[in-house]
Amino acid sequence: MKPSWGIGIVVAVLVSIAVGLLGLVSLSGFVSLVLVLIGLWTIVSAFAFVERKDRTFYAGWGIVITGLSLGYVIPLQYALALILLAVVVLILVTVFFGKAPKLYTAATSPPSPAGETPAASAI
Repeated sequence: MKPSWGIGIVVAVLVSIAVGLLGLVSLSGFVSLVLVLIGLWTIVSAFAFVERKDRTFYAGWGIVITGLSLGYVIPLQYALALILLAVVVLILVTVFFGKAPKLYTAATSPPSPAGETPAASAI
């Protein structure tokens, strides 16, 4: 079986449930643990399993989900501020270090004179 984003999410949730059932964390700690594990797995899978074109999307959401788990440790407004700063940094890194997208036009080949096209020669 090939590792993927979905398998990691299932493992993260099951590990969090096991830790919660053992009584090692409170309910808010359980929610925070689920968010941090899912967020970290999303970031790891962004660079290990996901196609290059989707890497920024997965990394961004991984940062947001992991950042939401900070609400358990620090005040919520600080956690949200850190999430916004991380997203801004991700955008800047993508803009300055990402590859420029290819531009596609409607024409698939260079233009040719009208006399050389099959429609013009049929007349």
